[in-house]
Formats: sequence, C-alpha cells, structure tokens
Amino acid sequence: MKIELIEDKLVTKLSLLEGLEAFKRKLEIPVPSIVDVKPFKDTGVKLEQRVEGSWLSNKVYGTFITSKGKAFIATQDIGKATVLFLKDFKYDLAILDLDGKIIEELEKRISSRRDF
Repeated sequence: MKIELIEDKLVTKLSLLEGLEAFKRKLEIPVPSIVDVKPFKDTGVKLEQRVEGSWLSNKVYGTFITSKGKAFIATQDIGKATVLFLKDFKYDLAILDLDGKIIEELEKRISSRRDF
C-alpha cells in the first residue's frame, strides 16, 4: 500500500493483492473533505457489517458499515490505524495506515481551516 498527499488529495494505492481484498485498488480523498484525524483506538468506531472486502484478524480491507457510518478501510493492523472523518464524500470515514508526516500535514491543513 502506498499513501501520499498529492496537491489537494490524499491518494491511497493498494497492491494487487490488497486491491483484490478491498475490491478497490485506488482511493482519492479531497483534503477539504477531511474534517478530523484520530487514532482508531481513540474513536470508539466499531465495525458492524462488511459490504465488500475482507477481514482477517487485524487486517481489514474494503467497504464496511461502522458505528459512525460507511467506511473504506485499508489497514494491516486496525488497532494501529488512523481514522479520517469525512464530509461531502462517498464515505463517512477512511481507516488507513498513515505515517506520522501525513498525519501532521493533514492536522495542519484541518487546523488552518478552523482558524477562519
């Protein structure tokens, strides 16, 4: 899996195997649609129903209904994943394995929107 910020989009590209598990190889989220970023363990989000995808132990890929709405999930370890809360997008949440630099940049951009 490769996740990067490209201009004003967070682009997630899954490997062939991950894409088969998730029924999707690529997801582009407009950064303005991201309203909050939190560690999964701090959100209270519960996976309720698999729409399409796979769920093997902590590895989760695909589209799920959660306690907080429809989510796209691509993670090797859900307990260590990051939740993006979204608005005006086809998903309410994206649960991904984000590195610290991307999290910091997203938090900075969200904070700058709140300052206005």
